[in-house]
Amino acid sequence: MKKVAIYARYSCEKQNETSIDDQLRRCRELAQQYGLEVDEALIFTDAALSGQAHALHKREGYQAFHAAWKRGVFDVFIVDEPSRLTRDPVEQAQLMKQLENRRVRMLSCDGLDSHVPGWEIRFALQGMIAQQEGRNLRHRVGRGMYGQLLRGFMIATPAYGYDFRRELDAQGNRIGTHWLINEVEAAIVREVYMKREAGQSMQQIAAWLNTEGIACSRKARNEDGGYWRPARVKNLLGNSIYRGVFIWHGSTTYAKRAADRGIDVETETFARPELRLVSDQTWHRCNQKTHSRSGYGGGKHALAGIFHCGCCEGILVLSAQQRCRSLYCANCTVAKSAGIEGAYQTVTIAVAGVEKLLIHVLQYFLTPSFVDAFRASLQLRLTGDQRLQLEDCRKRLTQLERAQARLSHMLVGVSDEDPMLQQRYEETRSKVQACKIQLAELETTQLQVDAQAIEAQLQADPAALLGTLLEADLAPERKRALLARLFPVLSFEGKEGRYRSTFQIKFAAGAALALASGTEVIDEGHQTLRFSLRYTPSRKLDPDARWSVAELTG
Repeated sequence: MKKVAIYARYSCEKQNETSIDDQLRRCRELAQQYGLEVDEALIFTDAALSGQAHALHKREGYQAFHAAWKRGVFDVFIVDEPSRLTRDPVEQAQLMKQLENRRVRMLSCDGLDSHVPGWEIRFALQGMIAQQEGRNLRHRVGRGMYGQLLRGFMIATPAYGYDFRRELDAQGNRIGTHWLINEVEAAIVREVYMKREAGQSMQQIAAWLNTEGIACSRKARNEDGGYWRPARVKNLLGNSIYRGVFIWHGSTTYAKRAADRGIDVETETFARPELRLVSDQTWHRCNQKTHSRSGYGGGKHALAGIFHCGCCEGILVLSAQQRCRSLYCANCTVAKSAGIEGAYQTVTIAVAGVEKLLIHVLQYFLTPSFVDAFRASLQLRLTGDQRLQLEDCRKRLTQLERAQARLSHMLVGVSDEDPMLQQRYEETRSKVQACKIQLAELETTQLQVDAQAIEAQLQADPAALLGTLLEADLAPERKRALLARLFPVLSFEGKEGRYRSTFQIKFAAGAALALASGTEVIDEGHQTLRFSLRYTPSRKLDPDARWSVAELTG
């Protein structure tokens, strides 16, 4: 007696849970027509899974079906239609090759029989149709998702820190989904950003999350729930939704699939100010490589990863010698030792001297005259009419929307394709989206926060930062984060002689006032100067007095 198996699947795109029951019923009816009896232990199913190649590893039922086939457990298998097996062309070719040896017979409810002469042509044609249907389905799904974003709804599974709410019409039909802030998870997200902004590495943040017993943001494949990894923390920090912006086609998964298929990724931003959890400045600071070469952060010394080589732009590293630690460029050192032609910087600079340099530079920039001049520019911002910026943005948006509407009517009225007109429409639409994002940011809290922040910065004393940096018990990562914000550029240009080193330093006065007042940066301006650090090798002088710093002109 022949053993008969059934395979059934419904895809996540169709979202019809009764589809499997219907497929099984039709397959059993077909088995009765052929006088076959289905073994209930040989029924394999996959629910809400795509038939494309990227989802093959998730289809446990299909994997079990193939394993049973290889072991010779059944002689006949029945499917509702061949596309239920796969829509991938490579997988279809492999199935056809397996069926050609006639050891196992395939029957489908749409009339395909692998023991009937010429079945290969029909199988191949149905496979091509299924492949094209898969492409059409991807296009329709993508078009619908994009339309939902344009209508103000959200798509995909909510990120950590959010829940979703389905919106229904008067008849109870789904019309879209909105994300809502989950305050419990949102507090954890804000804490993660705060720790990263304070200089903690991804490893430290992941360890804190695991120690606190906080469930991982990503669903684990095993029963223990999984745990936070540094890479998971990095992905969370890099999600733009936390600053109120959703990026269409912005995920790394989509970017990889597009790269595999040779498709250029075209992203588009959608403003969602109601979902903002952190400020733009905080988000960008936490996603800059200001603490290490890899961007993950870390390092046991406050100066690790913040100085750059003026020759190759590489990050200076610390020597392992504890008695007289030094900074040097590993890239230049390796290139020179390998015999690579070029100009390289292989000299070192003592850490003790660099620390004296930073203290002197900070004192130089925090003189009362310099701070008062900067405060005067802030005062002008406070007394200026900020409403003009908001009104100008609204007028510009109105003009752009009118232009977009005109171009849309022109496209509808053109019988043949007009590439130039289509390009103008796409450019105008992009400008409209960008202007909407800017307007949304202005209309929320930015203007009010700016006014409060300016008032706070006018009263703050940035000189207190010097005392903070000199605290002996200040954690290295915290000191490193402060230095990275105060000095966006710390470049070691080289040595002029044995004891004289030169540096290019960019100081952010706005960051100093923001740190002193606990507010966001208002003025993004910087001031760049060059300094020399000289060492006097005299035992008659105290160790601190052997170092001197001077500003370089010209």
